[in-house]
Amino acid sequence: MAKTARKILEEDWSEYDDRKKKKTDAKDFACTEDWERDYLMDKIRKNHPDLSIEKIKTAIEQCCKSVAPPRPRKEFVECVTKRLGLEDDTNGGGNPPPPPAPGPSNPPSPPSNRKVG
Repeated sequence: MAKTARKILEEDWSEYDDRKKKKTDAKDFACTEDWERDYLMDKIRKNHPDLSIEKIKTAIEQCCKSVAPPRPRKEFVECVTKRLGLEDDTNGGGNPPPPPAPGPSNPPSPPSNRKVG
């Protein structure tokens, strides 16, 4: 695990956990909950006060789109810290884009092999 993500994850998350215990998704990050976004933003700002709120919001938004639900807290925090450029591995975290669609089922043949008529 990357250093910054580990530092954030090793902090006290009890307030977050207590609030989530009412639900079954206690270890998952819910992008639909404003308070969860704010909680993570505060954790990041505590460790990196130089980062703008807008930059952190953008990183969280990108990870909400790239990390499929349910979003495990560890995976989500790693994604956000990578998107913010706080980790050595700057691949952006989350899931990679899907592979490109295959080409046509009957690709064109070279001119020398074409049969006309």
